[in-house]
Amino acid sequence: ELKGRFIIKGKRLNKLDAVYSNTSPGVEEDCVSEEDEAAETNNSKTDPNGQKAKAKKSKIKLAKQLSDLVIYCKSVHFSGFEHAENNQAFYEMSSFKESKAFNLAETAANAFIHHNMTKLSRIYPAGSRTASSNYNPVPLWNAGCQIVALNFQTPSKEMDLNQGRFRSNGLSGYVLKPEFLRYDGSEFNPMTLTKGPWIKHKTFHIMVISAQQLPKLNKDKPKSIVDPLVKVEIYGVPADTCSKETRSIENNGFNPMWNESFQFDIQVPELAILRFQVEDYDATSQNDLIGHYCLPLTSLQNGYRHVPLLTKRGDVLPSAGLFVHLMLLDAK
Repeated sequence: ELKGRFIIKGKRLNKLDAVYSNTSPGVEEDCVSEEDEAAETNNSKTDPNGQKAKAKKSKIKLAKQLSDLVIYCKSVHFSGFEHAENNQAFYEMSSFKESKAFNLAETAANAFIHHNMTKLSRIYPAGSRTASSNYNPVPLWNAGCQIVALNFQTPSKEMDLNQGRFRSNGLSGYVLKPEFLRYDGSEFNPMTLTKGPWIKHKTFHIMVISAQQLPKLNKDKPKSIVDPLVKVEIYGVPADTCSKETRSIENNGFNPMWNESFQFDIQVPELAILRFQVEDYDATSQNDLIGHYCLPLTSLQNGYRHVPLLTKRGDVLPSAGLFVHLMLLDAK
């Protein structure tokens, strides 16, 4: 029913109960409170329940035609988990500034997870990111947040992770959360792992064998040749997050060979994301990105695999790739 449609999230003049019950909405006002992200300019801290000091609310005019477009995601202010549980309808959603969302994900992760089982949460970048930089979306996905908004205009590692997270399910943009982020009795907390169905201890073996057809980065210098190295990174719950890298190969972008093996211990594979990053090593300055690729760990197939490489902006590098051997096994 929603396929191919836009879902409008915004303010509404009246409750949506009338829409779902086909009853008259009664008298409607033409003003709504201005309590969305534009009004959240303070940096006040929240307690573990997400509550903060009340600020004076201003009113803005809202056209009825615009209000009527909002039929699934009515924007409401977040006043704490208990208040949301008792008062927030299923079609009402709250927006969180990144700093507030990270605070809740760190100090009240399980409460945030349970909130996101029945309510939608949208996270947005802080207004202080004047250069349109991005924040790490992984801790917020771990807390069950559904809409973790990023600055898509800025190529970054965070955008790579976003692309990797939604690479499954046919790139549809929708990925079902793991069951332990959906069922009521879940005691999952990504910050302090305890025994539960989310623990599926795996050992991930990877051999980085070689690469092929890595492009020259400085095309103005015909004799410029890259010195490639490969970083293998795991992003997920804090206990699983890890990074390892190969040595660099001097002056060989055509067919560099490493034959280096790494091992990762993974506790919560359903939340883990694997990222490959190929860099041009530079002893005197920061390494330059050659290519990258990102995908959910659960999407891997064991055995010898060719991994495509993408540019900084996410375009496919023609003919370039990594040759690796992967084994994701139950831990002994």
